[in-house]
Amino acid sequence: MTRKLAVIMIAVAVAVAFAASMAIAGDPPGQIMIEKGKDKKPGVSFDHAKHSETIDCFKCHHASKAKEDIKSCFDCHGADAAAPIVKDAFHKSCTACHKSEKKGPTKCGECHVK
Repeated sequence: MTRKLAVIMIAVAVAVAFAASMAIAGDPPGQIMIEKGKDKKPGVSFDHAKHSETIDCFKCHHASKAKEDIKSCFDCHGADAAAPIVKDAFHKSCTACHKSEKKGPTKCGECHVK
């Protein structure tokens, strides 16, 4: 009986640990409207949920070491004078990825829709 109880307690502990890790990491945001860093062009609607299905989080969130530590792009890019401004970071990363993958928008008006 004690062995059975130990197995049940271990199973419950693993389930609780898994649920806690999911709650800490949370789900990625869905659709995001990027307004920061824009100049004369309109903001960009970014489907974060769609991108997070196929792209490793750390490809874009390159300063983070664990999913629990992931911050918004705006927390680093444009946060101080030494960091690249967010507009440059998006243009460099997003456009380069879209061109190399041969899918997704690569021209200004395809992202900055009026």
